[in-house]
Amino acid sequence: MKRLLTVAIAASALTAAVPALAQTYLDDRASQADQRIDNGESNGSLTVGEADTLRSRLHAIERQQDRYQADGMAPWQSRALDRRYDALSNEIYNMRHNPEYRYRRYSDDDVW
Repeated sequence: MKRLLTVAIAASALTAAVPALAQTYLDDRASQADQRIDNGESNGSLTVGEADTLRSRLHAIERQQDRYQADGMAPWQSRALDRRYDALSNEIYNMRHNPEYRYRRYSDDDVW
């Protein structure tokens, strides 16, 4: 009986911990994407318009994540958000590595 009780307590603790781990993982993905957008804008691999577009998509994912978390995120919702972050990550990569639209941002220290 004691062993069964121990297993039940461990299972309930794991069930409670999984949504918290998913939230932390998704929050890390959001901050990573935001950092990549900032880096791309500062080094000139993203134009201001491209950065704004990517930030808009990032904020839409974050709003969806907030809605899911308010109701208690289900595993399928976590997977759906993860796929959206994957798509955003691919889009950031494609926009940052598009040489047709890459512009160098000049600072006041640059000499012409």
